[in-house]
Amino acid sequence: MTPVRLLPVLLFAFAGAALAQSSPNHNDQPVTFSGLTPKEIKSLLRDIKGTVKDLNGNAIEGALVRLKDLKTGREVTTETSKDGAYIYYDLDIRDDYEITASHDGFKGPVMKKVSEYDTRKPAIRNFELERKTEKKPG
Repeated sequence: MTPVRLLPVLLFAFAGAALAQSSPNHNDQPVTFSGLTPKEIKSLLRDIKGTVKDLNGNAIEGALVRLKDLKTGREVTTETSKDGAYIYYDLDIRDDYEITASHDGFKGPVMKKVSEYDTRKPAIRNFELERKTEKKPG
């Protein structure tokens, strides 16, 4: 193959490998997009990202953010960074997702959804968690 013809094949293989590593899919097999061009494949992928903060706007480091693919039931969990940020890369835009954020010491978990009908790229879901109130000795 000439380098020009090899490029779409490499892009297709890369997209499949990226999906296999970072997104929920059926039976943990790579999502395939047979017969699509690399541009069409890219149009079917999106990131979901956001931040987790307290009610005062302070970032919550180490909050657990769980992503659930509502079609397959597969779940993936990550922790927020120092600035309270999280991100899930290269998710199939045709699937619905449920995202929950929680952290010890805060009420929750708080849940949000991303629908296949929401075609924004990236889909942004920010969370605010409320601190648990401490019980005073009686």
